[in-house]
Amino acid sequence: MRGLKLGAAVLAAVLIHAAGAQAWGDFPRAFDLLLLCLIFNALDGDYLAAMLGGLAIGLVSDALSGGLYGLHGFADTMMGYGTAFAARRLVIRRTTSMFLLFSLVAACQQAVLIGLATLLVPDPGFPSLPWALVKVATTGLLGVSLDTGAKHLRLRWATWQRGRASRLR
Repeated sequence: MRGLKLGAAVLAAVLIHAAGAQAWGDFPRAFDLLLLCLIFNALDGDYLAAMLGGLAIGLVSDALSGGLYGLHGFADTMMGYGTAFAARRLVIRRTTSMFLLFSLVAACQQAVLIGLATLLVPDPGFPSLPWALVKVATTGLLGVSLDTGAKHLRLRWATWQRGRASRLR
């Protein structure tokens, strides 16, 4: 069931990514929706699921980016493990800590990608610093927004179920 949820989230992210790139050419520079899927997958603290999900999401990112295949796969596997590690050891409930986690993972991913590109590619094309900062900020803001929205929907669903159960009695 978890794999199906992750697959559906990745499919939705790819479709939104394709539509966004079609509408605005700089969309892939500013938003990383697949990284959001990775972080949400790793938030429960399961190391293996986080790493396998990170690998799969990274390979999808590599296929979309057209760059060196395996670069995002390696970086996203590391980010999945790191996010699961942090989720196991830290209490991440507040909006500020969620924003910090999402932004920190995005910044670390950018740093790992730049480091790997420097080592593996003869002439790496680095993203400009302003676009990297925009991607970090948008990942943090979108992650917090999605998390807050999901919590609100779960609360409304639970309230509806309690009300429905009390009416049936």
